[in-house]
Amino acid sequence: MTRPIYFYAETDEYYEFSNFSLHGFDTDEGYWPSVEHYFQAQKFVGDRSEDHRERIRRAENPEEAKVLGQTRTLLLRSDWNEVKEDVMRLALRKKFERPELRELLLSTGARPLVEKSATDDYWGVGADGKGLNRMGSILEEIRLELRSAHG
Repeated sequence: MTRPIYFYAETDEYYEFSNFSLHGFDTDEGYWPSVEHYFQAQKFVGDRSEDHRERIRRAENPEEAKVLGQTRTLLLRSDWNEVKEDVMRLALRKKFERPELRELLLSTGARPLVEKSATDDYWGVGADGKGLNRMGSILEEIRLELRSAHG
């Protein structure tokens, strides 16, 4: 079995794979400083949410964006559970268009990618290491896409 690559904390060798790394990208809505900024803002849709989405986009750092995205004073979009992985996939594809990040991801070969968040057993592996690790799985998908596209 190939040794996994763990990422999450700023001190991790592959911190760039984290949503909190400041590797921004552009969309039709403007510049997003991190994947976390984009992901949190996408939880809210409609005219009544526009100011809040913009507040998230302009958050000083990813931690602030996450806090703003966790508000429940505004309703989450009704289809959030159905679209959240597609939202994440789109943001990660945009992020890994950056040549230095694309090369870093491709340099991991076929090693498993694991978000070692002790507090998130959906995107990461959770405290017991048995979480879904959807972040790692989506990054592996994107790595495969990039490998196919760039030979």
